[in-house]
Amino acid sequence: MSRTVGPYTDVTTARVEGAYELCEGLDENARPVQILTLGATSSKDPARRGLLSDTVAWAYATAGPDDAPILVADLEAEQPYVVVLRDARLRGADRIMDRLLALGPATGPLPVGPAAAAQRAAHQMAAAQRSAAPASPAGVSGPPSSPASANARGAENAAWSPPVVMIAAPKKPSQLKPILIGIGSVVVILALVVGVWAVLSGPGDDDGGSAEPPTDAAVDGVSQAPAAEPTEGDAGNEVPRWDEEAPAERIGGSAFPEGTATETFAAANWPFAFQVPSEFDCAEDGATAVCTADDGESEITVGWLTCQGDCPNAARKIMREALPYQPLEEMDGDIAFAERTQVYGRWRGSLSVFVTDAHGTFQAWATADIASEREDEGWHVFNDVLSQALSKAAE
Repeated sequence: MSRTVGPYTDVTTARVEGAYELCEGLDENARPVQILTLGATSSKDPARRGLLSDTVAWAYATAGPDDAPILVADLEAEQPYVVVLRDARLRGADRIMDRLLALGPATGPLPVGPAAAAQRAAHQMAAAQRSAAPASPAGVSGPPSSPASANARGAENAAWSPPVVMIAAPKKPSQLKPILIGIGSVVVILALVVGVWAVLSGPGDDDGGSAEPPTDAAVDGVSQAPAAEPTEGDAGNEVPRWDEEAPAERIGGSAFPEGTATETFAAANWPFAFQVPSEFDCAEDGATAVCTADDGESEITVGWLTCQGDCPNAARKIMREALPYQPLEEMDGDIAFAERTQVYGRWRGSLSVFVTDAHGTFQAWATADIASEREDEGWHVFNDVLSQALSKAAE
């Protein structure tokens, strides 16, 4: 059943994908249009709104002669939306929706912090695999979805579009957890047996001497620089050093000025160390470090990912596009970055650099969402990550 939404008439729901609803209708000039919007609940998720804003920016930047023009985009509305001209000869708002689905789950809150980049990379990889499969006869990537019932509309959102309720199919119980528990139990039992055997068969202390305690080579993930510089650990558990001789690479802004109060982050098995302003506190989560200041209002995240095999361009593209603030500007085949200052009072950006060392190729990446007065510090960290990562390249 058609309805009127704002200035648009004869509006009908054409496609629903979790948080996203795609409608068709006519604008005030009777032109056929597509209207892509967030559901009422998802509109309250800042991460979901940010992803929509970045994707619309990507659509503007990558629009070609085969893409229908964007007529209106109100991304600050209570329920943000974008309107695209509907023309059977051109790609319309479906390409924006497909991009949104490739960058994150269709339902639920989007991940933020350390897990976000890895999850977006996984969704990008899945999207690339789906795009390689034969298209369905209807040309739609998923089963058609029926419009949400008018009774489900909230009173304050009735003028725009109904919220969408998605009921997931019951999941089959995973067999992975019992298998892992069984393997873990066997490992623990073996460790106990070996430990008891070592105690019983070890040398006695009849000579009155005591065994010398082992040397602990581990260091804190964050240390003051340069007074407490991290040291190298045992083989297989190396802690990188911050390299004073690293090349002075820049993507923008400047490097840390001499005498700046900084802290050095260095963690076991990381391929590089990096510095942050001393006001930032960094916490390690595997291959990701989250550094925050201003009571969490400013956040810089740095991490790295292994690129398997020869790290072809297709794999690099997927990993690079998993970062926020798309599209990234490429400086060469290895380095790309983005800067966003459209939101008042905020400076945001992304950095990606691929480095090949003795162990293979890895991607060093960094993202920032900080107060605008810290913009210079954002560039300092980005340039430091870039320089320190490139200093590890195999000669």
